[in-house]
Amino acid sequence: MKKPLNTIRRVAAASLALALTIPAAVAGASEPLPSPAVGQPASQVQPAQPAASVKADKLVPLRDYSESAGAAVLWHDEDRAVTVKRGQTEIKVKIGEAAITVNGKAVTLDKPVEIVNEKTVLPLGVLADALGVRAGWNEETHTIVIAQDDYALLASAFMSALQAGELQKAQSFFTDKLPPQALELMLPQIKASIAGMYGPLGALLAVEESSNAVHHNATIAYATQAIPFEITIRFDQTGKIDDFFVPYVSVKGSYVEPSYDDPSKYVEKEVVVGEGTFALPGTLTMPVGKGPFPAVVLVHGSGPNDRDETAGSVKTFRDMAVGLAAQGVAVLRYEKITREHVMKMQLGQLGQAYTVNEETVKDAVSAVKLLKQTEGINPSQIYVAGHSQGGMVMPRIIDAAQDTGLAGTILLAAPTEPLETLLVKQTKYQLDLLKKAGQPTETAEQQLIFLEQQVKLLQDPQYSVSNIPQAFAMGSPVWWFDIRNTYAAEQAKDQTGRMLVLQGGNDIQVFPDSLDTWKKTLSARTDVEFKLYPKVNHTMVEFEGQSTGAEYAIPANVPDYLITDIAKWILR
Repeated sequence: MKKPLNTIRRVAAASLALALTIPAAVAGASEPLPSPAVGQPASQVQPAQPAASVKADKLVPLRDYSESAGAAVLWHDEDRAVTVKRGQTEIKVKIGEAAITVNGKAVTLDKPVEIVNEKTVLPLGVLADALGVRAGWNEETHTIVIAQDDYALLASAFMSALQAGELQKAQSFFTDKLPPQALELMLPQIKASIAGMYGPLGALLAVEESSNAVHHNATIAYATQAIPFEITIRFDQTGKIDDFFVPYVSVKGSYVEPSYDDPSKYVEKEVVVGEGTFALPGTLTMPVGKGPFPAVVLVHGSGPNDRDETAGSVKTFRDMAVGLAAQGVAVLRYEKITREHVMKMQLGQLGQAYTVNEETVKDAVSAVKLLKQTEGINPSQIYVAGHSQGGMVMPRIIDAAQDTGLAGTILLAAPTEPLETLLVKQTKYQLDLLKKAGQPTETAEQQLIFLEQQVKLLQDPQYSVSNIPQAFAMGSPVWWFDIRNTYAAEQAKDQTGRMLVLQGGNDIQVFPDSLDTWKKTLSARTDVEFKLYPKVNHTMVEFEGQSTGAEYAIPANVPDYLITDIAKWILR
């Protein structure tokens, strides 16, 4: 479910949050003759080219090259020295010395640093290595030439173009598979959204590259007046931008691997769930030994979840994957479509209205079908486990997967009441917590009023997907009007197939009494089992005190006894 406290604001701002991007040029002091005080304009960047336009020992202008790579350059006139900062890298250069330092470590040069044509120069190879970039230098055009596989540098160059208002240049970084007219409309909105929500962006704080089965990713973070701004730019195999993702919060958690994580008992491999434009990268965790093994597909709750279902310092799905695999059950988890393909969804690339079917159901079924075709998996022993909203839509998944022969389903903290009414309950609960703690309540009270008004519109029978009220402002109206009035237990009442319903007794997002509703509604079914875990919160980890949601920042793991209960139920 949506995380507490900021739930309503996030829902209302969802479409805006899905459309973010950008950078800010970094200020720098002048060299002997002042250079521009901001980073090199985007017009001085050539993306996706061979990386060696000049030889590695050729001298290149330190400031021009470094600022084009997104670094901040400071000239110290008193000792004729230069400091270059890019993310976590700091380079110190002093005129006349035959060495530079990179994060405190000396790098010897063939000859002393000098000034040529009023610019400090360094060998291309030395400077590129020090900055951690793969880029050449075009002497004729005085431009940096970025290698096709330097995704972090391509990302920062794109954001420099966007920040500078060079929208045509920014658009040139994108794959031609995206509609150009839509990009032309979106990019100015993205630029304005970032400025409005974050203000001016400052220094580049961090750069990180990663790859999965679908995209090459570059995550870059910038300082702002409040929290850091972070964005992940996703590239296709040709070095062109295919998508991007901006998290709600860029603060990293401090996950700790569980004690039962034994890498000798499982192997993991990268897989692709689905196909085509919206294919998703995933991880298949296989037990070590002779199969075929039963397998479980893990289906996320609401929000743009990663494959681990990371929440603060908790990784619910990763814990379950390694824990179940160690007990002989394979697990498939994957990135959610609203995380991996958010921009294309915003651009309407789905070709249809976006509902929970596109958000969750279709990919869950694709994951089941992938497992049925996977060597080492028992095709008659495939289960689906849905957490939170993923459990709420399990009846839809069961209907959509009728031809796959599902062996059973597992519901983890699955709500039995409509999402919209649950959001009201969550907000009231958080308001009570604030009052008890003596904290200001004005914002929460305003959120509650807003939400109650929106829910009233949502539940008004005169409105529908084809007749949306103008005052509705909770995000995608089609999504909400499709999922409204969902009573999951009622939908599951007449279905068949083994089912295990698990609930935490310390859950403040899907309240523990939901288990009672599941039991009562499904009382006529003989193929369902239920279990309550008194100390477990919504992320399926134990917390000794009263859950508030703040404890998600504390490293914790899914209890081994909960994982064992699931494994025994599957292997029975």
